[in-house]
Amino acid sequence: MEIQFQHANPYSGRESVVLRIDGLLSGQTVCVLVDAGQNVDVTDLLNEDENEYLAAICLTHAHLDHYQSLGDNLVHGAPVYATTDTATMLEDVFAAGEDHYELSNTNRVLEQLEPIVDWTQIVPGLRVHPVPAGHTPGAAGFLFEITDGDESRTILVTGDFTDRRAAGYPGFDSELPVDVDILVLTAATNDQFDSTLTDAVATICERVWAGSTVLTTVSGLTGLQVAYLLGHLAEQWDERLPITLAGHVAKLYDRLKYTIPNVESIPEFTDPAAILAPDAVTIAGPEVPVDGSAERLFESVSEDPGATLVQLINGGSSPVTNSACTIHQFSLSNHPTPQMVDDVVEALTPVHVIITHQKGAAANQYKDKYASFVWATDDTDCYTLLDESGWTPPPWVTESTTRRVHSETNRRGRLLGDALDGDVPLPTATRLDDVSLDAEGLNLEALRDRLSVDRTEQTLAESSGVPHGTDGCLESVGSAKLDGVSGASTTADETSDSDIDTALEKITSRLDQIETAVTERGVDARVVDAGNGTILLRLVDPPDQLEHGQQLRVILSEMD
Repeated sequence: MEIQFQHANPYSGRESVVLRIDGLLSGQTVCVLVDAGQNVDVTDLLNEDENEYLAAICLTHAHLDHYQSLGDNLVHGAPVYATTDTATMLEDVFAAGEDHYELSNTNRVLEQLEPIVDWTQIVPGLRVHPVPAGHTPGAAGFLFEITDGDESRTILVTGDFTDRRAAGYPGFDSELPVDVDILVLTAATNDQFDSTLTDAVATICERVWAGSTVLTTVSGLTGLQVAYLLGHLAEQWDERLPITLAGHVAKLYDRLKYTIPNVESIPEFTDPAAILAPDAVTIAGPEVPVDGSAERLFESVSEDPGATLVQLINGGSSPVTNSACTIHQFSLSNHPTPQMVDDVVEALTPVHVIITHQKGAAANQYKDKYASFVWATDDTDCYTLLDESGWTPPPWVTESTTRRVHSETNRRGRLLGDALDGDVPLPTATRLDDVSLDAEGLNLEALRDRLSVDRTEQTLAESSGVPHGTDGCLESVGSAKLDGVSGASTTADETSDSDIDTALEKITSRLDQIETAVTERGVDARVVDAGNGTILLRLVDPPDQLEHGQQLRVILSEMD
């Protein structure tokens, strides 16, 4: 058995790699391409005169930088493997991508596409299993098992990964019941994702609850995650937060059969104003509203000083900055922290680590960092990882490093024996039923503090089964809130005296507001922060006698 690797586009995204295995088929080198990003050309990489043939293409996820050249590399009848949900959404992804990028042979890709969930044989002696990768909905890494007689080796290609969940899809789990011999590791990192995501979600909530018409522009898959977070957050906190998905993100939502609380999907629309509303958020793509659904919707709010544009950008796009509406932008890239990358290598302890998606100093920093042979190359040469003499070190490592790694290797086990029969359970990349916003990367404590969510009131509501976040009307105060304090399910063991006193003070305050409202002439209004020191009042039900330019005395009375 001989195993080699080759970077497929080292001068572009560096996310694509070719694996070569000799010894499985007589007189033929079995080749597998993982991801087909920009400028990948397997006809240049493989040599048919040397009997090198493409046996499979594995697509880790449906982001452009991983599928852009997929249609150009459908050689030798190789099947395209992807997780079931990545395969499910790929037709819609291609349809959206073709409007902006040159994609070829997309129909042929869909014809050769084979969704996989479990172990799948590529050729005799070589099989593959997708494993969760986090990063984005449907994303997966690929675990390869190579068996030649009594000899068994494993290769794990992480793809873009993180241990966070992504819109309900599980994150990468390094606690695999196998020994990983070769780790092809995506080393793109981001140590600000959690804080940026929390900031973005908080900003959207603030603007919606301030009465603004909020448009969030984002890529389709990230739009799903934002809708997932906002919808479940509003349900858990019992807050009103209407969410409308428009265009491509709505199509993905429907295609993947999501049912997220507070979310409505509208794939096609003719009147942008009809799906934009105060006290609500509309999510559409692309990331910057210069074309597509986002552009049409932005035209409806760009001159409204009470509206808000939130741009979530995961690439090189320049955000829109000039408009009458309030504008926010966030760089949102769901990659692991540097520590997470180190933890994965430490947990898996592979013989070889191949660095992808990084170059120069960012890639070289990993050389000699681990108790493994680390490859940080920047060319399309083929490098041998295993041959008849055993594990082959990179040419630049010292003899002491070689002895150290070989010493560790001799203590390693092999793929667990039952796995040869497919009995060892491996994690699957299917969507989870339970919801964990913390696992998605949201800092819920920071959100509560920033959004002034009353945790005492929430505790009372959760312990009594009463919804949190009423609108201040007499029925809700007189029924829900009083029942929440005096109901049978709330006991001294569950709620402290100080909590009860605080809740009673809030109830008294609300009753005073109600008394004022029914004894004095008044009208409800919602505060809209238009930015730049301008505060607007949006009247909920304006009286007919109000006229433009009329001066009024405003008595402030807070209502939740």
